[in-house]
Amino acid sequence: MFHLGIVGHRYLKDDEASEFVAQQSLFLLRQMQTEHLELIALSAIAEGADTLFAEAAISLDVPLEIVRPFTNYAEDFRTPSVRNRYEKLRAAARNEAKLPYSDRSDTAYKAAMNWIVDRSELVLVAWDGEPAVGSGGTGDAVRQLILRKRPWVHLDVVNLSVIFHSGEPRTKDVTR
Repeated sequence: MFHLGIVGHRYLKDDEASEFVAQQSLFLLRQMQTEHLELIALSAIAEGADTLFAEAAISLDVPLEIVRPFTNYAEDFRTPSVRNRYEKLRAAARNEAKLPYSDRSDTAYKAAMNWIVDRSELVLVAWDGEPAVGSGGTGDAVRQLILRKRPWVHLDVVNLSVIFHSGEPRTKDVTR
């Protein structure tokens, strides 16, 4: 069983960046489907990159497992259309992990991010390259992936490019 997770920005800079994340999510999920007999998509289904990835997984019939950072997470989705999108993804998920936090906090978001990183063999990171604003942000996920030497795919939402990181530290060229 191969777990492909997503962490990324909630608010992407524009429609072009959103379309890029949606297309790359589809592409990478399709690629992983061809390489792995059993593929599972992992997401916190937050607005933005997480939702785009989860929708791509569902469109490809890839089983979706989600994590709910805190009890009243649905309140984080402020508009009716965004909340409806969240509820549809939640209903489509085959499993939902419920973390033990009752209220919105950086600690709850960090725990959800760690849930994704810990369970994924590969993580897609929709990221602008900037440090995290708060604890548990996308920059923190990158730091965790690097510290744990885990492979990840950087979906650069600024330059609209894709960079694979093997998780192995780079070695200096010692040839003479």
